[in-house]
Amino acid sequence: KRDRPELRDKPVIIGADPKGGKGRGVVSTCCYIARKYGVHSAMPISKAYRLCPNAVFLRPDFSKYKTASENIMAILSSFADSFQPVSIDEAYLDVTERVEEFGTPRKLAIAIKREVSRSERLTCSIGIASNKSAAKIASDLEKPNGITEVPPGQEAEFLSSLPVGKISGIGKKTRALYEKYGIRTIGQLARANEDFLRENIGDFAVGFKYIAMGIDNRPVKPREGMESISTERTFMEDTDDEEAIVRKLRAMTKQVHQRALRHKVFFRTVGIKVRFSDFTTLTRERSLAVAVNSLESILGNVEILWREFSPPQKKVRLLGVRVSGFEKGDYVQTTLDEWISDKEEILEKNDELEQTLKD
Repeated sequence: KRDRPELRDKPVIIGADPKGGKGRGVVSTCCYIARKYGVHSAMPISKAYRLCPNAVFLRPDFSKYKTASENIMAILSSFADSFQPVSIDEAYLDVTERVEEFGTPRKLAIAIKREVSRSERLTCSIGIASNKSAAKIASDLEKPNGITEVPPGQEAEFLSSLPVGKISGIGKKTRALYEKYGIRTIGQLARANEDFLRENIGDFAVGFKYIAMGIDNRPVKPREGMESISTERTFMEDTDDEEAIVRKLRAMTKQVHQRALRHKVFFRTVGIKVRFSDFTTLTRERSLAVAVNSLESILGNVEILWREFSPPQKKVRLLGVRVSGFEKGDYVQTTLDEWISDKEEILEKNDELEQTLKD
């Protein structure tokens, strides 16, 4: 629908060819208009055709979805202290520290939605809560394009009246088992006896009981084997003020460095991203002689990379800082030679770089 405006107000179903109701495949997904006809994911395409014969049936375009997903995930991670993608279109963000920049969680969520819309011309729904389970459930309540916020301390109250099947991991069969014993709402599950749950449903049911009580201590944890740590910032207004740009790069560099320290990784590559007011986006990287983990190692190379764009010929919309090429280790670099990839560059540092390092 994003790329074909003529489909905006029509039911659209993605999946196999319905072949006039005789197709043998299934529905991959469908728009909200089609869902009003009872169509849903994994439904036989023949049934979807019977329910909504006037729908526009399209085959999946996974390369397009992958590109959009990667772009959106990059945006999401730039707003997070810790970031955990869980599927092509879903992720958890720990924003405990970042929220201070925006004033309130809702303002941060609005900023995320605005940037996703500007960058990809797509909407997203966001759930805000103090734990992952409550945030996940909240994100599903005001689709499409909504924000649902659960105030701290009100998790159990928020969840209480919702169907037990809203808890991620409770599918149709497990929900039917709960309902067999009169547990239809999350609140009823929260009040259920633990021994009763173990005996009649299984040990796993106790874990769901704690979620129903608003308790979920799982951290937002990046995927194992992450390939990079990055952050991006979009200026409230496009700017060619180089002082403001350098300040922003410096602040972002410090955030990336803190995340690298938390994950206990050393890196061999430093990169920046610059998006201009016309949405032209350029990236530049520098490979280092050895893997390092100091703040100066990023600051120095970020400044060198920025030189290519200095002074900016066009106003800047977005900046990004990235480190990659991770290695584990227990050494610490001690000289400039180790963190500047070309030694000659040390002699060519300009006054701004020297001031940056002093700061």
